[in-house]
Amino acid sequence: MSQQAGTAAEQGLVSVVIPAYNVAEHIGEAIASVRAQNCPQLEIIVVDDGSKDGSAELVEREHPDVRLFRKENGGAASARNLGMREARGEYVAFLDADDVWLPGKLEVQIAYLRARPQVGLVCSGFSHWEADADGHFPDPQARYPEPAGMAVDSLRSGWIYHKLLLDNFVWTSTVLMRRSLIEKIGYYDESLRLGQDYEYWLRAARDTEIHRLAGIMALYRKHRGSATVRGADVNYAARVVAGAVERWGLASPNGESITQEAFRERLSRIHFMMGYGHYQRGNASTALREFLACAKLRPAHVKSWAYVLLAGARSLTRSADR
Repeated sequence: MSQQAGTAAEQGLVSVVIPAYNVAEHIGEAIASVRAQNCPQLEIIVVDDGSKDGSAELVEREHPDVRLFRKENGGAASARNLGMREARGEYVAFLDADDVWLPGKLEVQIAYLRARPQVGLVCSGFSHWEADADGHFPDPQARYPEPAGMAVDSLRSGWIYHKLLLDNFVWTSTVLMRRSLIEKIGYYDESLRLGQDYEYWLRAARDTEIHRLAGIMALYRKHRGSATVRGADVNYAARVVAGAVERWGLASPNGESITQEAFRERLSRIHFMMGYGHYQRGNASTALREFLACAKLRPAHVKSWAYVLLAGARSLTRSADR
């Protein structure tokens, strides 16, 4: 890490970086799931990204041992970067403030990295966490009572840059990485409002093997406030994938590669899915733009052209009504 990051890494210490924005309802559960880990050397860093709901005050009042930092709203990337710069640990882990870890996560991942010096980052499987009919989220340990094991997802482990181009299977809240890797690859790209984690894992995959453990070690809380649920007008995923290929090509450092055809197929799917999401939400002009991008990449894809016509017609109708 650069000199501006401050002190040298403390051997064995794990720094957990939690970006927070208007999550007063959930952040206590996130912190509790970190405390429940069998990890004696631990620091929890919460970076409040300009919350208006009292998130920072709640952490300060109820969790005084947490290292709390406040900043103006700038997005998850800037919040994580501040936390990473303040981190003092040999290892750095990430947890979104509305998600939770399952018991045993850190213990298993630390042991895994210590046994494999060639691996700079380990992640794991995860599961979606949805509320019941009454709006309550079920007890995670009731569903996953046993700590996750160390079984490896061999198809998603190793030099995986080329595989990540086709599917982002590294989920941020499952990641544990070496601080030394951060020193090499730097910080999140703050120009990306979404997709900054995807870009970061692609960048990491240029420098190190990444291994994914098969066990479910974290839960992703699905609720209306999630950025991925709200959506965005800019196709950040397409920007990230296209930018990576422009910079590094289609092959991993060990020579394994995907084909140009597979990449075009992947990029077209990204555009189609974003177009479909906006079409369903009634954003016809944005949907039209995405369906056109998809059709240009796959001219023979009839479904794309059909949605070009549908979105175009809807866009014209709405323009005429104004």
